[in-house]
Amino acid sequence: MSRRYLVRPMPPPGRRELPDDVARHLAVVRARPGTGLRLCDGAGTEADAVLVEVRRGRALAEVGPAEQVHREPARRVELAFAAPKGTRAEWLFEHGTELGVARFRPVRFERSTGADRARRAARWQRIVDAAVEQCDRSHAPEVADEVALDALLADPTLPPLRRLALPGAPPLADADRDPRQAALWLVGPEGGITAAEVEHIVGAGFAGRGLGPLTLRVETAALIGCARLLG
Repeated sequence: MSRRYLVRPMPPPGRRELPDDVARHLAVVRARPGTGLRLCDGAGTEADAVLVEVRRGRALAEVGPAEQVHREPARRVELAFAAPKGTRAEWLFEHGTELGVARFRPVRFERSTGADRARRAARWQRIVDAAVEQCDRSHAPEVADEVALDALLADPTLPPLRRLALPGAPPLADADRDPRQAALWLVGPEGGITAAEVEHIVGAGFAGRGLGPLTLRVETAALIGCARLLG
């Protein structure tokens, strides 16, 4: 199977120069002329290519005709969450992409921890892109800008089915898993969601759902909830 590379935008057919990051990787793995590649743009367009030349940080490939593909879950599930610290957030983005999350929505709660948000956002996007290449997804999930909780709840593009991870609430049920209805799973910070925040979230159309009797980390609750909503 040809190694997949995310390329934006997809180059037209013919002999084309590949992006710098792809060229660097091809040099690191010592790819040789004649190596088969699979190019994808993360928006459902893919094309086969054959490496022609790699030298001095430059890579040329003969790109074939593009085709439209779709390898995504039947249901659109978005994830809104208080980003955990360090590598745990990176793990969440990587495995959430593999699972099939359609959109990541980082959210600031009252008890969220501070961080260099611009640096984190760039790092998160690179992790998502690498996971798209690895897991053979046809469409890359969107990484939204981190916003305050109030801004999230006021967003008119929120999916119609909205569920909040809430200890002690009823578990996710069959009615929550209708594949015809896009869903949003919201997970608060490890310091907990304040009572006022819960009231505000419920008022925005969210229903609380529990994940069992144990206390879970953000990334664990996020992926378990998304997996159950994806069916």
